[in-house]
Parts: sequence; C-alpha cells; structure tokens
Amino acid sequence: MAQSFDTSTGQRPLPPAEARRVLQTWLSEHPDALIGAVTAAGLPTDIPSGLSLHGVAREERSVLDLVVADDSPTVTEAFIDALARGMSITRVHMASDPEKVVLLQYLDLREEYGILLRLLVASDGEAAGSAEPGLSAADLVANRPRIGFMTKDEVANIVAVDEATTLMLGWAAEDMVGRRSLEFIHPDDHVRAIDNWMARRSNPSARVGTVRLRHLRKDGSWLWIEVSNEFVEAGGVATVHTQVLDISTEMAASEALRRSEGLLRRVTDTVPIGLFHVSGDGEVVFVNPVAQRLLGHTVPSSQAELCALLATGREQELEDALNRVLIEGIEAYLDLEFAPGGSGARASCQVSLRPVVDSDRIAGVLGCIVDVTELKQIADTDALTGLESRRSILQTLAQQLRSRNGRVAAVFVDLDEFKPVNDGFGHGVGDHTLVAVAERLRRGTRPEDHIGRLGGDEFLIVCPGVRLEKDAMEIADRIRAALDRPLAVDGHILKVTASIGVSIATKGTAAEDLVGAADAAMYQAKNVRGGPPVLILPAGASREAG
Repeated sequence: MAQSFDTSTGQRPLPPAEARRVLQTWLSEHPDALIGAVTAAGLPTDIPSGLSLHGVAREERSVLDLVVADDSPTVTEAFIDALARGMSITRVHMASDPEKVVLLQYLDLREEYGILLRLLVASDGEAAGSAEPGLSAADLVANRPRIGFMTKDEVANIVAVDEATTLMLGWAAEDMVGRRSLEFIHPDDHVRAIDNWMARRSNPSARVGTVRLRHLRKDGSWLWIEVSNEFVEAGGVATVHTQVLDISTEMAASEALRRSEGLLRRVTDTVPIGLFHVSGDGEVVFVNPVAQRLLGHTVPSSQAELCALLATGREQELEDALNRVLIEGIEAYLDLEFAPGGSGARASCQVSLRPVVDSDRIAGVLGCIVDVTELKQIADTDALTGLESRRSILQTLAQQLRSRNGRVAAVFVDLDEFKPVNDGFGHGVGDHTLVAVAERLRRGTRPEDHIGRLGGDEFLIVCPGVRLEKDAMEIADRIRAALDRPLAVDGHILKVTASIGVSIATKGTAAEDLVGAADAAMYQAKNVRGGPPVLILPAGASREAG
C-alpha cells in the first residue's frame, strides 16, 4: 500500500515553499534518483525549465513501462494519493529486474510548476523502515523455512523455539525464550491474539485454535504468520504446542488483489459513465452509481428488468442486442430514450455493449451508458428561435412517416423580403424578427405539429395524421394568416409575408421526397408574393381531396 504524508488539514497539504523543501531533502538523500515529470492526467511531460535539477538523472518514460505489470495498481494508487495529499511513497519492482525493489515517490508541484515530480530511488534499510508496517518485498523472495514450531506455557511465555522459527523471524533462540509471545506480535493484532488464546484455553472441546497475526522480525519488518495453538494438560499443568506458518506470500497476493479491487471500485464509482454487467444467465451482477442514478436510483436484478428501465418502448430491441453480444460476441451500440425511474421525464443515452470473455468463453456483457440528454437537446434545438433544429425536424419527419404509416403533411415556409430587414435595420432586428415569426408559427399550428427552422428564414412544419388535401391546406392557410399581421420588433412595425409550399405523403413516401415536393411548391408560391399556399404531391403519391 502506498504511504502518503499529509502535513496539513487534508486539503492542500504542501504549499510551494514546503514542496521545495521536501524536494531538496529528497535529492540530498538520494542523489542517484531517476527523476521524471507527469501531468495531472498521469502522462509523462518535460520537466519545467524553471525547476532547477542540475546533475540528476532524468527518465522520460512512463513509470508503468519501468515496473512489473503486477505493480501497476500500486503505481496508480500512489499517484492518486499524491494528487489528494501532496506526496506519496510506495515500493515497486523494476521490470528489468523483478527481484529489485525500489521506492517510487511522487511530489505535487502543480501549484508552482504545473506538474507532479516522480522519483525512483534504491530501497535501502532506512527507506524500507520508514514505510508503513506491512509486508516486506524482500521477505517474499528470501529463502527461509515456511513452517516452524515453538512451545509456550499457560500464560503465553515462550519456552522453546525450533531452528526453523528462528530462521523465519531472524531472532536467535535466546532472544525469544523467556519472553511473552505478545512482545513479537504487532500491537494492532494484540486483541485478536488474546481473544483467540482465551477462547481456546477456556473451551475444552476446542483445544486447537488458529489465528493470523503479524510477527516482528529482527530487521524491524513484520511477517504474516498463521498460528495454531494446541493446549495439552498433564498433571494440572498446561503446555501449548504452537505451529507457525509463514503466509506472507498469500497475504501479499490478497493485499495486491484488495488494492486492485479497491482501485477498480474507485474508478467505476467515479467515472462519469454508467456501467453495468450482465452475466451469461441474464443476471445483473453489477451497476455503478452513475448507472443507478440514470435508472432512477433503481438497481435491476435481471436482464429483463434492466431493459424495461433503460429502453422504454424499445425493450425488445435492447434485449435482442444483449442476446446477440452473448451469443456472437460482437459489440453493439444503441441510441435510446427512457424515463428514469418512471418519472415521466425523458432522458437520452448512448449504450454500448461489449462481451466479457473468460477463458475463451463469453461469460457476460459489459454495458456503458452515456447520458446525452443535454447534448441531444442542444443539437435538436435551434439556438435562436427555440424551434427544432434542421437535424431534429428531419429526424422527426422520418419518425412520423414510419409511425403514421405515411399519413403526414409537410409545410415549407420561406419569408419574403427578409434580406431588406437585415440590411435596413441590422442583424439584431433581423434575429428578433425570426424569433417573432417562430412564435406566430406556434400559434398558427396544431398542438401535435412539429416546427423546425431549416436555416436562415426557412421553416418546416411536420403535421402528423394528415392525409387529406383540405386538412393540409387548412393548416397552411392558418400559418399564412398568422404571418400576415404586422410584427412589432424593437420599436419597428414590420410587414412580413411568406411563400408556403405544402405536400402530403402516402404509404412508402420517403422523407426527402416529401420535403423536396414541399420545397418545389414553395418556390411556385413565390411567383405570387403573399399569395396562397401551393400544394404539390411527391412523385407516386395519390391525391385525396377529401
């Protein structure tokens, strides 16, 4: 575990003067250090010219390229600690010599130089002794016995130890015999050791007890040992036969796994992306906090429940995509709209699905959810008028043609003589005129109609459920009447007329064909400025006068 030094209240622990003092101390103690600079994003960068580091060796490669792969989580954790606390120190193994242990030190100099400084220094006895009591990397590679035995009396005094135990801990037999066993146990483990001893001593039916405790080695490091105590009574006198088992390798692996899992948990909890994992049997086994928020603070337990929450109205589409990823192992991408937690408010998201492979077998699906509601709203809204954007209104038309089986009318509106407004009164008045026209269009259309600005002074109105000529022309006439009245804009009274083209779709009409016909009708209407709307049907469409 990385050791971090917090010298203040936990907010900005190292002011610039203190950071410089720490740096000079490090360099004086370790003149052979390899030094590099990294950005706040963890990327290698140049050491600032204003940072005087004469006579030191520089290493520009990423530290992840220099250490063994298993130490990558340790490096990341030390870097995060330095960002949070100002500096950190941890042990790592060099890729060039995995048995070589070095100290990795980070110092946060962002406030003065905009970088974090990284030092790699040789791990000597003093440096190792300053680290947090825990697992010693040297212990893991030492050639020493793993099992030893000792004898204790009924009050836990050490009576005898074998040679294996002395080699394991580094003490001579005379250093241990006659002393309380607690003297060799880490203070944080005393309560657990005493509880285990008393429980086994007082319960005749459980004469053998096992407990894991850190034991002090002569070099000052701590060794994880599993202790098994067997109480034997003879003539009213209790003797305890103790087996000691070196479990440092197991505990080191467990600690590395814990750090890795902790780092992964921190990453999944803090990334601004929703994450979920669906197992091969359709069980949702993981949902991170961002995904829970997007789903209305609901944690689904099954694939079907997830689809119901995330793909309102399109549950089967998401279900099919998940099943394809599980069966075929091919990534899938969907754009979805849903109502978080059944709130009624619509949210838009992009969902990517990737197979989780374990031993060449597809074991599940990892899903990523990106909330694009705000981005979609910006993209779908004309910034000036608040109407639908060109992209949005054309998508709306295509969607309405599909859902209404072709029963849709399109009304194309182009303002007449709008350029003189811009030229004569300025673009500010022109913009305000377009805003006023947009409001007139809202008043002249039905509540179910969709209004979009195509660009400039052109507008498109999508009218769902319209199949008769008279109904489409009635909407167009209302729009014309709404625009015929003078507009009061910035103290000016403006007369704005429009050329209006109308087209009606039938089953199978494409969106571009319908817009093209309405556009052609609009240009025909321009032949008579301020004249009535003109209707042109798309090629192949039948006429229904009604």
